[in-house]
Amino acid sequence: MAVLVDEAVWPWRGARWAHLVSDVSVAELHGFADRLGLRRMSFQGDHYDVPESVRAEALALGAEAVRGRDLVRRLRGAGLRLAAVDRPGRWEEVGRWEGGGSSPDVGPVVPDLLGLAFRAVGADWTTAVTAAFRRPAESALVVEDEAGVSVARPLPDGVESRHHGDTMVELLVAQGGGR
Repeated sequence: MAVLVDEAVWPWRGARWAHLVSDVSVAELHGFADRLGLRRMSFQGDHYDVPESVRAEALALGAEAVRGRDLVRRLRGAGLRLAAVDRPGRWEEVGRWEGGGSSPDVGPVVPDLLGLAFRAVGADWTTAVTAAFRRPAESALVVEDEAGVSVARPLPDGVESRHHGDTMVELLVAQGGGR
């Protein structure tokens, strides 16, 4: 495993932040981030930003501590560093549904493949909150419910999911996932 984390020196939202990367593959990075409990939507195209407390957890799970310049050098050497213009950009919320008693109709605002995957999600639709997001490279649906959220059947190929305990599910597709 070659997951790297630099020093937590970047101030933001009252904390110090570090970068978490892999110099092997994006898949390895996503797997490690999932073990840390990071939201998939926090992926920045070639890295995850992590607060100092999560950096400590990453080190405990086996990430290698490196200096910032070494992190960038190794990421470039692996061909995984993205130029700033190639990073995916910020998420824009494009829909929100709260309660209502039945599964929301997300079809008008998400790609077809994401809408199809959403049908596999089970929640108490009287209390669940569903939000749809988009950025240039991908679309996402997030379902949250303190009473529990589950994925009842296999998702279609091309849909990523990340579960956060039993109270949140993120579903993601690359742009072009239908429509």
